[in-house]
Amino acid sequence: MQDTQFRHWMQQLNQAAGNRVGVPEWPRLMNLMLCEKHKHEMAIDRPYSGRQILIDRTSHNWEEATVPEKRAVYGLFHHCLKQSESVLTIGDDKYLLLSYEVPNQGNHKGRRADLVGLNQDGGLVVFEAKVAGNSYGPVAALLEGLDYLSAFSGETNLRKIQEEFAEWLDSLKAAGYSIPSEFQGVKPSAESRCEVIVFATPDYFDQYDATARGAGWQDLSRFSPKDALVPMRFAKCGINTHGAFTNPVEWCH
Repeated sequence: MQDTQFRHWMQQLNQAAGNRVGVPEWPRLMNLMLCEKHKHEMAIDRPYSGRQILIDRTSHNWEEATVPEKRAVYGLFHHCLKQSESVLTIGDDKYLLLSYEVPNQGNHKGRRADLVGLNQDGGLVVFEAKVAGNSYGPVAALLEGLDYLSAFSGETNLRKIQEEFAEWLDSLKAAGYSIPSEFQGVKPSAESRCEVIVFATPDYFDQYDATARGAGWQDLSRFSPKDALVPMRFAKCGINTHGAFTNPVEWCH
């Protein structure tokens, strides 16, 4: 008789490596559950029905954005494009930013990932960015990122992203930009570990730290295994005088 999923999770919790005394069990369990759900949703395959996923944003004037959150994201992308060869640094980790406001599901115009990039293994990375006043708390923001990632990771969309990546490279070079040495030869890969990263201003996290609704995200942030099927992590980011998120970014824990 096949064991239930509950027993599999129970055994995984009991066999967990690392600090099993100082880390609550529930973040481990949530990570296991969300990873399993990501695999399920990814297999459903929800292709984007529009023309292009990796929209070329290199010539977009980010300073025209008036919504603070969008201005912060757009500004970060263009700062990284011009100052660090499209690389966003978080702690000791580096990510190659590909585009922002990235569509991913059917014909849903409003379902766009804030930022999409690659890690150094070629895994897709979805960044969900928040500022104070956003109605999505940290855990809801994480689910939003997973929603987008599951769509990007579906067979049809991933194949489309892989095909468009060569065009993205050509457009980047045509605009006078280059790929940094640490990302030479890196391209989107179905075999590489994907990631979801929620990064937000300190006052956003303070906003939810002050409420029961936000309680517990810190424990979830502390448990951020890079070897998980889908690492789910949180980071804090400042905003400069022009309204853009700053680079580098710091991990929350």
